[in-house]
Amino acid sequence: MPLMLQAMTQLPGLVGRLILAGAAAFATLAGGEVLVAQSTAAASDSGMFIIRHAGDTVATERFARTATTLNGTLAIRNASGTFQTYATVLGPDASVALIDVTVRESPGSGRASEPPTGRVTQRARVIFKEDSAAVDDIRNTGMQTRIFGTERGAVPYLNLSFALLEQAVRRSRASTPAATRVPFFNLGGGQTLDATVAPLGTDSLRLAIGSVEFRLRVDAWGRVLGGSIPAQQLVAERVGGS
Repeated sequence: MPLMLQAMTQLPGLVGRLILAGAAAFATLAGGEVLVAQSTAAASDSGMFIIRHAGDTVATERFARTATTLNGTLAIRNASGTFQTYATVLGPDASVALIDVTVRESPGSGRASEPPTGRVTQRARVIFKEDSAAVDDIRNTGMQTRIFGTERGAVPYLNLSFALLEQAVRRSRASTPAATRVPFFNLGGGQTLDATVAPLGTDSLRLAIGSVEFRLRVDAWGRVLGGSIPAQQLVAERVGGS
């Protein structure tokens, strides 16, 4: 099983040794036409996901979304007090043109009410363009850039990030009819994996990446209102929002 899909006690390769920098042209459709942008009302949003295992909170994710950006902080309740702060640039077709991730460790921390302070352990930026992803790995010794093959419109996968899972739902619904397949780019290793998307009743859907299944409650705009990963006994609850 790929690292990105293993249990969440550690940041499964999270950004690995990556941290990316740059900007990119927005992805376009195969025919060269950009999909119609989602309405501003649907795109502007904020809130927090609380992720629990057997009733215990293991992570929280605060996020804020506009028509062109998605920013958030994923706080992992582990011994290292890990905060993963990300900033993305979004295309009008709900694709991700750029994601920048900073990982900090603040032992004894990890609570949602605390700011993402502490020692920076990883920094990376990924720039998506057509069928490639340029990854800038930033370290104390300098920056190294690597190019990975991927698929047009791939959505970054960050373990435990339900806001980025929502971006995949929005990407799926950006076409008519809604796409049943969305590629994910694993920030933990550079692999691209296909996800299948299928409705479950009128207000839920099943998103499966390999053998791992996410069950997500969604509204008419494609916002994720909550969800679960049954095989890992994880439940996500959304609170707040605008």
